[in-house]
Amino acid sequence: MYNLLFSSDQKQALRMMRHLAAVMSMLAFTLLSIFFYHNDLFSIDEKTFIGILVFFWTGVFFHTVIIRSGLNKKYSDPSLTIPQMVWGTFFLLTITYLLNEWRGLILMAYFGMLSFGFFKLKFREFLSVALLAILGYGIIILYIFINEPERIHIKLELAQLLAFSCTVAVMLYTGSAIHRLRERTKKQYVALQEALEVNKKLATTDDLTGLYNRRYFMEKLAQQKALSERDDSDFVLCFCDLDHFKHINDTFGHQCGDIVLQKFSEILSASIREVDYAARFGGEEFVCLLVNTDIENAIKVTERIRDSLENYNFNDIAPSLHATVSIGISNFKQFNTLQETLMSADNRMYRAKNMGRNKVVFSDDEAVA
Repeated sequence: MYNLLFSSDQKQALRMMRHLAAVMSMLAFTLLSIFFYHNDLFSIDEKTFIGILVFFWTGVFFHTVIIRSGLNKKYSDPSLTIPQMVWGTFFLLTITYLLNEWRGLILMAYFGMLSFGFFKLKFREFLSVALLAILGYGIIILYIFINEPERIHIKLELAQLLAFSCTVAVMLYTGSAIHRLRERTKKQYVALQEALEVNKKLATTDDLTGLYNRRYFMEKLAQQKALSERDDSDFVLCFCDLDHFKHINDTFGHQCGDIVLQKFSEILSASIREVDYAARFGGEEFVCLLVNTDIENAIKVTERIRDSLENYNFNDIAPSLHATVSIGISNFKQFNTLQETLMSADNRMYRAKNMGRNKVVFSDDEAVA
């Protein structure tokens, strides 16, 4: 039964819970109507009374099917708050008309129904439902007074209408205040989430390049080590250092140097997969973590990175500006410790420097130009 009524979608399940609360209210009103009928407070026969109940409950089940099927998601208010409240209002207005006495008792039922709109309806929406209830009751009084005056005590009914209108006005004010508070809270929550995202980004990324920072990269590296040890996979570390970067800063200025760092960061990001990680280690040093990768594939990736930077055209920044990178790579399975893998990649990067720069070194006795 639970799976029949409730969706695995949490929002849909919550909407169904609210709908079932409304159904229980409708059931209470129905039982009250049956009580009235069996106490001869209605001037209708049993067949007509049953027909009225079947008609309105068909509408209730229709709303249930719409929400459970997910068709409600197509509407601006997936909870179908207004349609359900309007349907309930017409049911109560019908019972109000049928009653010979005690109409004021039914008015109390409106307050329970209107409370369902406190958290979902805007002021104008709440006002429209409230006016429907007030005008509907007023029309019923007028109709009975003109056509069936023996069934009504007009002064009493008008007094009840006035009291009902005043109470609904108070509920309208309270409901709109609750709605505004809820909307303000929602906006504050969204703003807080956005602030948290910004703080998270600032805590994990480098301001200039947009790549991950050193601290976050080391966290991911430790996680990858644990994963590799568990599933016996391998990964490769790549140390990249821009060649003669100090000369670039001294010759073309630090602003041009920052542009070179940003362009190289873009090359790194474009050259690796989404599952891989690239970070700025500090200054002109960068590091990449290539997940589930062996040395042969890492060589192809790093050669692509090296070649892309070497052939990048910086003429729009400075006609004679040229940048290259030296890269050292090392795989985890060769050493089985993070410290030795990092040290090996770092040493091979320095070996690439000593061999003339603009090279990829992947072993202690070989280099790829």
